[in-house]
Amino acid sequence: MNLLVLGLQWGDEGKGKAIDYLAEGFDLVVRYQGGHNAGHTIYYQDQKMVLHLLPSGIFTPGTLSVIGNGVVVNPLQLVNEIKEVEALGIHLDNLAISHLAPLILPIHQHLDIIFEQSRYVKIGTTRRGIGPAYEDLAGRRAVLMADLLDKDRFYQRVKILNDYYNKIIRLYGGEEIAVESYLDQYLEAAVALRPMITNTSELLNRYSGDGKSILFEGAQGVLLDINHGTYPFVTSSNPTIGGVFTGTGLSHKAMHKIIGISKAYTTRVGEGPFPSELSGDEAEFLRAKGNEYGATTGRPRRVGWLDLVALKYAITINGIDSIFLTKLDVLDEFEEIKAVTAYRNCDTGEETSIFDPYCVALEQAHPVGKSFPGWQTDTGGIQDFKDIPLAAKEYIAFIEEYTGVPVEIVSVGTGRKQTIRK
Repeated sequence: MNLLVLGLQWGDEGKGKAIDYLAEGFDLVVRYQGGHNAGHTIYYQDQKMVLHLLPSGIFTPGTLSVIGNGVVVNPLQLVNEIKEVEALGIHLDNLAISHLAPLILPIHQHLDIIFEQSRYVKIGTTRRGIGPAYEDLAGRRAVLMADLLDKDRFYQRVKILNDYYNKIIRLYGGEEIAVESYLDQYLEAAVALRPMITNTSELLNRYSGDGKSILFEGAQGVLLDINHGTYPFVTSSNPTIGGVFTGTGLSHKAMHKIIGISKAYTTRVGEGPFPSELSGDEAEFLRAKGNEYGATTGRPRRVGWLDLVALKYAITINGIDSIFLTKLDVLDEFEEIKAVTAYRNCDTGEETSIFDPYCVALEQAHPVGKSFPGWQTDTGGIQDFKDIPLAAKEYIAFIEEYTGVPVEIVSVGTGRKQTIRK
């Protein structure tokens, strides 16, 4: 059976732990979109590891990890990440990288910073060059992993692109970047990555045809999807189900089950509307309890109560079969817990339970919530669902009732063993 695991909120839902937990028993784990703006945190042998490009199944013996063509790749970041994993005693002979994956170049990161500073509205990007790299792909001028393997071709392609963007940088008064400043580093990375670069579309279709099981790993979250998220405060790729097919070369027939990852509350990094956002002492307490700081940037995350209106939208447009609920333990000390069940328009007073990702609509949305009694019991050591406090079970049951989707798995801590199946 092939399984898709994707985030149902604005990212940071705990996908890394979920995928690491679910990966055992799968033959392949595949990243299909995003870049090193992702940060999937995994605890391997009680040691914290943050993966930005490597699939989270890299720690599972016997599993082939694949970086699909829909991922934008910074080769230097990838090589460093491989070295970090190998330092833990893991030998990466189980990694395949698409030859069609677009490259992120230093010029992209420079442009990302300039564009963010000059936008009429600040997006809050990670400034990793993700957006400009995807712009090149859409503009049909991207440099691909396959180009990296041919020294002369790589130089020619990059020189043209670099000169083109230096003209733009001059217009903004920025400092130009010379190809020679990074050429050797990229060619050295090519030597290290060459054995892993391959036609992953052919590989995946062949393995799928042979009956191998595939776990698809989404990065970011549904509400950051460039087509279905809170545009323009979104990422530059498709974390939704459609990104799987464009980012791997597999057909829809390869998908058998979809699990959505959601925190027991809501967080967001960067700018953009956030109807259930908390402030003051309550927000600081929740942020501290959940250690809500970006795995990639270290930025404090904005925090709020669980937004069920947004969650149901994410579930609907992706055809989610079940929910993997994370960080339930973070709510252990609250006397009262809330969830957003509707929005009230600040101007008209009308209420709706329909999520409209259009930012103007969300900026006018005042949250209407339902309160639940807290359980005020430590859930971190619970290993059987029957032992979860009654108040927590009622909270979970309401999530299921509202969304129409069962909560299949509950996480009560960072450890792989702190995971409960219903």
